[in-house]
Amino acid sequence: MSLSRIDTLRMVDPVLTTIAQGYSNASLVADLLMPVVQVSKLKGKIPLFGREAFLTRDSNRALRAQSNRIPPSELTLAEFETIERDIECAIDYLEEEESPDYSRIEQRITKQLVDSLLLSREKDVADYVQNPANFDSGLKLVIDSNNAFDDYSNNTDPIKVIRDAMIAVRNRIARYPNTMIIGDSSYQTLISHPTIIERIKYSGITAINTQYLSEVLGIPNIYVGLSVYSTDGSSFTDVWSDNIILAFVDANDKSSRSEYNPSYGYILQREGKPEIDTYTENGGKIKVIRNTDNYCFKVTAPDAAYLISNTNHSS
Repeated sequence: MSLSRIDTLRMVDPVLTTIAQGYSNASLVADLLMPVVQVSKLKGKIPLFGREAFLTRDSNRALRAQSNRIPPSELTLAEFETIERDIECAIDYLEEEESPDYSRIEQRITKQLVDSLLLSREKDVADYVQNPANFDSGLKLVIDSNNAFDDYSNNTDPIKVIRDAMIAVRNRIARYPNTMIIGDSSYQTLISHPTIIERIKYSGITAINTQYLSEVLGIPNIYVGLSVYSTDGSSFTDVWSDNIILAFVDANDKSSRSEYNPSYGYILQREGKPEIDTYTENGGKIKVIRNTDNYCFKVTAPDAAYLISNTNHSS
């Protein structure tokens, strides 16, 4: 397929690309639930993990004893296909002439473009994992109005609900979830809940936060989803609503992370992305900065996550 003239004239900007690849937004948590791994091709296959992948094996060997042989597990592969996403912004050459530091304008625009695509990715993942239809019947709980977390007049204990969910995951994969993603509305309800406040009354703790919840629940990583989106530019909606997702997530750092490590799911991103390139229009009077990403997400261990949804019912 022949390239368009714009594609032949476009220039990848190494400085802006480096900024884009190193940028992160603290309010976004999708990649903390589904870590990003780099893939070299648009299409491929990724392993799916059954319960045996999470087992801890006895590897101690006595002197002169036989090695600890385990039966081979069948590897199930699922196909994936990454999808290109891009967004761009145009700057007039007059803006460049009037700016005392044009490079800062380009960097600011680059971060805006990256934020935009990251927010889209955040919403894609959030929509999927907050949909009860994407979880097995034993790995989800829809809170009814009689047990709403934000109705402090009932006897519901949110900590017990969450612990029961953790046990359900452990019953499936023999491991407790190590990550909890919670919508801000659910989080605000938890930290003000009388049952939880009663637990700390004589402990000397002055405030309930994610660190406290982590210690009480035994979940190392608890993150609050704070991102919002707007369809009309004036009203905003939480990306993460009144839901709690508990999952076992690959805890390896980026350098040793792999889609072959057991984990609830992964974001599969093309190598070298995101990428920032530029091209000109209108005889060079307009410079366009474009951000291109290429990824998809895939659940690789559906038994490794639990959804508690609809926690709040008060208006």
